Parts: sequence; C-alpha cells; structure tokens
Amino acid sequence: MVAEAPPAPDQSVFTRIAKAARARPLSTLLAAIVATSILFLIVPTLDIIVSGAFYAGKAGFPTARDPVSLMIREFGMLATTGVLLVALAGIIGPLLFARPRFGLRPHQSIYVLLVYVLGPGLLVNGFLKEYFGRPRPREITEFGGPEEFTSVWVATGGCSGNCSFVSGEAAAAAALLCLIPLLPRFDRLTIGLGIVAVAAIVSFNRVLVGAHFLSDVVLSWIIVLMIIVLMKGLLFGERGRRIDAYFALASRRLAFYRGRLFGTAGANGNPDAPSAFHATAMASSDSDSRRPPAVRFKTVSVVVPAKNEADNLGFLIDEITTALKDRDHEILIVDDGSDDGTGALLARLAGEDKPVRHIRHDRSAGQSRAIRSGVLFARGDVVATMDGDGQNDPAFIPDLVETLERAGPKVGLVAGQRVGRADTRVKKLSSRFANGVRQFILNDKTRDTGCGLKAMRTELFRQLPYFDGWHRYFPALVLREGYDIVHLDVRDRPRRFGTSNYGVFDRGLRGILDLAGVWWLLRRARRTPAVSEVAAKEQP
Repeated sequence: MVAEAPPAPDQSVFTRIAKAARARPLSTLLAAIVATSILFLIVPTLDIIVSGAFYAGKAGFPTARDPVSLMIREFGMLATTGVLLVALAGIIGPLLFARPRFGLRPHQSIYVLLVYVLGPGLLVNGFLKEYFGRPRPREITEFGGPEEFTSVWVATGGCSGNCSFVSGEAAAAAALLCLIPLLPRFDRLTIGLGIVAVAAIVSFNRVLVGAHFLSDVVLSWIIVLMIIVLMKGLLFGERGRRIDAYFALASRRLAFYRGRLFGTAGANGNPDAPSAFHATAMASSDSDSRRPPAVRFKTVSVVVPAKNEADNLGFLIDEITTALKDRDHEILIVDDGSDDGTGALLARLAGEDKPVRHIRHDRSAGQSRAIRSGVLFARGDVVATMDGDGQNDPAFIPDLVETLERAGPKVGLVAGQRVGRADTRVKKLSSRFANGVRQFILNDKTRDTGCGLKAMRTELFRQLPYFDGWHRYFPALVLREGYDIVHLDVRDRPRRFGTSNYGVFDRGLRGILDLAGVWWLLRRARRTPAVSEVAAKEQP
C-alpha cells in the first residue's frame, strides 16, 4: 500500500481564507469588523497596553515630537492631496481634451474621489469621530490626561470634537489602497505592496505619537477597504464605460460651444441653453399655454426658507405681493433660527396687512427642514417655493402656478430651470457636475434641481418621503409617486445682500449619501395603483 500524500499546500487554512476573501470580499470584511470589535471589547486593555509601550511618563509620548514622525505625518497628508489632485485632473482633463493621454479615466477618477469622500470624509470624520466621542490616548487618565478611557463602539466618551474613534489620517492612508486596482497587472504586486507598506507606516505612526489607539487604526482600515470594494463594484465594468462615454459626449459639446464662442462653429451658441429634454418639455409647455386651465387653485402658499436674510426679505416680500396681486395668496417666511432682526421685520410687515406668516425654528435646522415646516403650515392648495436670498425672481411664481393648473392632474411638479446663472464660475461648474451625476444615477429628467422656484400641490408635497436634503430631489421623488414633471425657464439674479448660509462643501458631502438614499428609494418603489373608495351599496 502506498501512503497517501499530505494535503497540498494550497489547502492550508490561510489559503482557504484568501480564496474566500477573493470570492466574497464584503462578507469577509464585515466579518473582520465584527471579529476585531469583539476582540477589543472583550480585551479593552489591549489598546492601553499597545499605547503604553510608547508612553514615557512625564515626558508623555516623546515620539510625537520626533522629526521622523512629523515627517511621516506630513508625507501622508501630501500623498492624500496628490491623489485627490490627480483624480480631479482625471475628471477635468477629459472635458478639456478630447483624448487625454495621461492620468486616470473619468470613472476611475470618480471611484477614487468617492472612496475618499465616503470613507475618510463622511463616515470617519463626519460621523464616527463626532458621534462616539472617544478620547485620544494622550487625553486619558492612564497617560496623564483628564478623560476616562472608553472602548470601541461606546458612545459615552468625554471628547467633544475631532475625537479618536476611528483614525481619520489612518483612513486617508488606507484609501491609498484604492489605487492598486488601477495599476497595470504586471506592476500591481510590486507597487501594490509598496503602497500597503507606506499606508501602514503612516497609519501606525498615529499610535506611536499617542493620537490614536490600535483599534482606531485597524477598524479605520477595514471600513475604508469596504468602501473601496463597494465603489469598485459600482463604478467599474459596463457602468464605468458608460461614465467615460458620458464624459466624451460632454467634451464634444464643450468643444462645440468653444468653437462657437471663438467664431469657428457659428455665432449663436449659448452655454446656458436648455438640454434637448428640457427643450422638448418647454415645447409641450408652450402648447399647453393655449389650453384652458384644468383646475383653478384657490390659494397659493409661497414658502420661503430664510436664515439671517432680513435685508433681502424686505424687498422680496413686496415683490411676491406684487406678482400675486391677482390671486389669493399667503407668504410663509420660515425663519431658520435667524438672529438678525428677521422677526421684527416680519412683525412690522404683518402689521401693515401684508399676507405674511412667520414660522420660526428655535435653532437652525437647514433648508430642507425649513421648507417642510412651511409646507406643513401652508393653508393653500398649491405650494410655491423660492429661496430667501432674493436670487429667485418672484415674477415667475404666477407662471409656475398657471402651468401646473393647465397641465392637469398627471403633472405633479413644475420646476424652475435657471438661465443666466448669477453665481461664481466655480459654483456654476460644480453645480453642473453635480446635476450631471444626479441625472446619470437617478434619471430624474431635470437639468437643474438647485433652483428654488417650484410649484406643487400641497397634498402631494406632504406625501413625499422626508429627509434632510430632500428639496434637491423633488423631481425624482415626484416621478417615484407616478406623476410627470414640467420645466419652466426662469431668470436668476445676483444676491443683493449677505452671503449664503448653507455651505457648498457641506451640501456636496451630504449630497452623496442623499443620492444613494434616493436611488434606493426609487429602486424600492412600486407603480401606484388607482385608488378609490367603494360605497357601501356597491359592496359585494
């Protein structure tokens, strides 16, 4: 008898784990988060032991002042900045050059940016570090600080901001690993190992200097790796080719407009011209203008969210009143925690018999919440919305309402579309990019959802699912309910007083999560059946 050969080396435990990780990476990473969390919850002193190895009593964490550690930290920040700049170039380049011969392709650039924004940006710095409040090692009593040690996933720490759980810089270093799938196959192993080594050194350096516990670093890596796997699955393959094709089309259109601008392709070009879909929608709207209204709304409720806009509201309310002088209307100014005399202004105007109602938030809750509060308090059967900064022209409100009346019950929303934007070039370019991404993912048939001028039946308005940021997704949410949309070109004006109270950067970060949530809502929607009440005598 010949003895059986021992199991082949590829059947070892580590090999089987590696195969399972390749086949089911998300499940493997989720299991790793659970296992790591259980380990540090069962043995919380493990964090103290590891950090204690670099603690030197009264000298604190001497490595924090070491030039090498400072250089490693600075290198990590420079690496992150460099990668983000390359990714931005990969988006801008294809729009400026028909066939760029360097850098990342558009879908690869979007993939890299989303990894950084969702991982180190939103999930780590935007949520985990702020919510759990875990003090850093150098802040706990074991290492000479005033705070008590807290374990992982325990939201009772004494830290009030920029806390320890989890490590933001380690997450940014781990995000460098998203470059590995973009490397040529023949260099992927060698260069990939170098990227892993650099990211590990930058990350563990945060433990050496007493800025983070070991668990902060390990969990930040696993979280970011999950984001990398998710974004790669979402943006590569056929969807990636569609994104690149979209950028190629946009590049050709930009070249066409540049040609017209410099006299090589005609003289009638207009970069703010409506899209083909918008032109079709407006053509149908023009034909509807000759049709008598299908319904006549009794009262128009104009909802205006405003935070510290007293200077603008003074003339804006007069303009609304003039525009709607032939219709029964009310003006609901939703005061989003203003402290600039907005209340005194509205009290004076109400005393002058202006149809103004003051809806006040005791603290600022954001534009979406302000619009929702106004809709809930509205007494009219149609709601028209507009921004409180004066950039929206109230003269278009009657057109919005009358278009909705003529369109009949199948149309749920008339959305203003800005032409001649009065914003800065950076804001206009970022808005166009955001609108393009939103249309690509949601197919909401609207080129400009940022325009505050909109008209919708009050009953439908109150049926839409609410979340912070919902006002940017009204077209998608209305389509989800089974209604159509009509667009109307409106004039944009420069702001007269003050500056924006709702930040562009915050909108961009939160908008990514909102976009994912609305996409999920659309995927979970079913076609609304015809609903009617059956009279008792008709019952079988």
